[in-house]
Amino acid sequence: MKKIICVVFVVIAANLTAFGQVRQRGKRPDKPAEPTATPNSSNSTTPAANRNGVVDDGFTWFEAVSTEALGQNNIPYSTGWVLKSHVRVFGDYPNRSAIKLVVSRAGKAVATTRCETDSYRKGANDVDESYMWTNECWRKDTATKEIGNFDVQVYSIHGETDEEKLVRTYKIDVRTVNRVNAGQQPGNGPPHYYIPRHAEAPVSFLFLRPSGYISYFDWGSRPERSGANLVELHFSLSPSDIGKDLPHCYMRCSVDGKRLSMPGPMPYADQAISTAVRNFQVIYTDRLAAQYKRGTEYRDEISFRMVRLKAPLTWGKVRDTNRLALEDYPGNWECSMMNNGEVWRTWRWKIGSNGMPDLHAEQKGNVNLYFNAFIVEMEIPAGGSPLDKRLVPESTAGGLFYGQPWRSAEGKQMASKLPKKGNPFPVPSTMAR
Repeated sequence: MKKIICVVFVVIAANLTAFGQVRQRGKRPDKPAEPTATPNSSNSTTPAANRNGVVDDGFTWFEAVSTEALGQNNIPYSTGWVLKSHVRVFGDYPNRSAIKLVVSRAGKAVATTRCETDSYRKGANDVDESYMWTNECWRKDTATKEIGNFDVQVYSIHGETDEEKLVRTYKIDVRTVNRVNAGQQPGNGPPHYYIPRHAEAPVSFLFLRPSGYISYFDWGSRPERSGANLVELHFSLSPSDIGKDLPHCYMRCSVDGKRLSMPGPMPYADQAISTAVRNFQVIYTDRLAAQYKRGTEYRDEISFRMVRLKAPLTWGKVRDTNRLALEDYPGNWECSMMNNGEVWRTWRWKIGSNGMPDLHAEQKGNVNLYFNAFIVEMEIPAGGSPLDKRLVPESTAGGLFYGQPWRSAEGKQMASKLPKKGNPFPVPSTMAR
């Protein structure tokens, strides 16, 4: 029997400093002097026009971080939650530019956070685009105990003129989980807060990463040193224990119904490696059921993560000869992520005669992704896969990417196929099965 080892990260908000805006500076990627590929076709998302002030919806990630303080006898109590954000805005912004986030309800501001940004400015030979971004930006003095549905307005602030511009409005749903005191101490501890991401479960996008460029969500790491153009798929999970462990899988692909043979030395030619690039979790605890009155308390974790899957594929001129190249097989692609003969995810996209994927209808005036990124159809097997702990079909009515409404027939159909699995939210021990 396979042994699965899971590492659990517990968010401890009490240690956050009083004005704890966390901002980390990423390094400029060490890219080649000449572009490795120039995907300038009409199907490419390489910007043909200025996208200054456009928010990258695929990059956006929000967390409701629980905050605490010490009361009498050093007993912690909840001070509420603060919004932690990861936001990227396209454009060539000067130094001292910023992103401001206003959490509001019914037009009334509940919390406001201003985040100074880092900037990346593309060079003359680069094939990507300039942007400013912030990671893990929060302020403890914005804490609120209000829960429920909120708007999050994103403003860009120009570093030289101080001009503020509303560039995106998102929607979040903030919830709490109950926590009992540690050990046998009676009573409940401070609750933890979180933002569900169930609506993102049917959404996936493909990123064609040129050799020498960092991955979609990386902002301070070194670029890939494989020497080849990479094909990376991104998708969202509310993971099971297996989904947290993310075992290596393999892929099978076909074009227009014809199975493709993976080149290269076996058994690694078809290997598909998954990595969690965003992660957040909270743990509900109680002692309601008889078996939990003593000993270890009952626990029900709810977590969300963004996964990057490195597909055994390549593209463009700088290619891995042990990988299939997308442009060599124009047509309708179907690739499945598999483990021991079981399909865990299936993706579908079309490669045109120019060697690039077709742009999804949702990207034509609705949602925005980084250069060379394409929303693709993803199918989750009926009843969910071993990766999934919670799947909530009704959540898709709220749209994708934090409340952007589905606009296209293709997008709505993709959302409608989401299967159901587990409970949407943690349940008390008296209701656990």
